[in-house]
Amino acid sequence: MFIQRGTFQDVENSIPQYAMQGINTLYLMGTLERDNQPFNHKYNERTEYRRDDASAQASVDRSMPNKMLGGEQGLRGIMRAAKHHRVKIIVDSLARISSSRHNRKYNKHLLHYLDEDGRRNICYGTDGQQQKFEDTAMLNYRMIDSWELLIDEIVSYT
Repeated sequence: MFIQRGTFQDVENSIPQYAMQGINTLYLMGTLERDNQPFNHKYNERTEYRRDDASAQASVDRSMPNKMLGGEQGLRGIMRAAKHHRVKIIVDSLARISSSRHNRKYNKHLLHYLDEDGRRNICYGTDGQQQKFEDTAMLNYRMIDSWELLIDEIVSYT
């Protein structure tokens, strides 16, 4: 069964109806760039995505809007419509990143641990209790540079 994913354009188009219903704030999750593996066809120059089901929690770059959903231009459209209708937009920011194809700027910030054999491994994302999300990796927030990177990315995104 194929599930049609929404886009930034879909959100922009729905803002007037939300505003008419008295909704004054929208929370958007999954807007950060993720591992959708975009590629262009040689002949028609249309961008397609190999992984449209990539986890919204596995961001490859937290400073960029997801291109598959409409990218920067699509997000600007949401913000224009929201401002026009006096609707606030809250965008989710993540502490974790994609474990497989993250931007190289995160490499020196990855959290590592030693396994029972003494080998160094990256620490996969977790809920803080017992679940591991192997499509995400944790950053080492004991380093001030990791916090500064997170803050810089949030500022850049906004």
